[in-house]
Amino acid sequence: MRICFDLGFVFHAGASDEDNALVLRVMLEALIAANRVYLARYPSTPPLYSAGVTYARTKVWDSIPDLYQRHYGDCKSLTAARVAELRNKGESAKPVFRFAINPQRGAKDFHILVQRPGGFEDPSRKLGMAEYHAARGLWVFPQ
Repeated sequence: MRICFDLGFVFHAGASDEDNALVLRVMLEALIAANRVYLARYPSTPPLYSAGVTYARTKVWDSIPDLYQRHYGDCKSLTAARVAELRNKGESAKPVFRFAINPQRGAKDFHILVQRPGGFEDPSRKLGMAEYHAARGLWVFPQ
């Protein structure tokens, strides 16, 4: 099922960083919550890093079953899947994001990764983001 939200006040050139951050956090937590329900109901689901998923850009926010069926996803779906699996194992994890100016477009891009007690984990980089971007001549978000 597709559920669409119209959020015209965020994620455009004139939107405030604060509004973007607040809405992005809510959207990520909603996807993480849905993923946690799925993992609790289907405990034999393979972990993200052994599920055969790779990084590629998408416009959709995929839940775990949709991400695994598609076989690829970008930072929002990959991070939400990883945070859900860590939380379901009792580990502390949260999605964090960074905004930066994309020199190719002159606009803000965001990148989402996992914060754990020992530091940061970037599922997109682990699953091939740099190679995907390099092959297409795309900008790679700075570390």
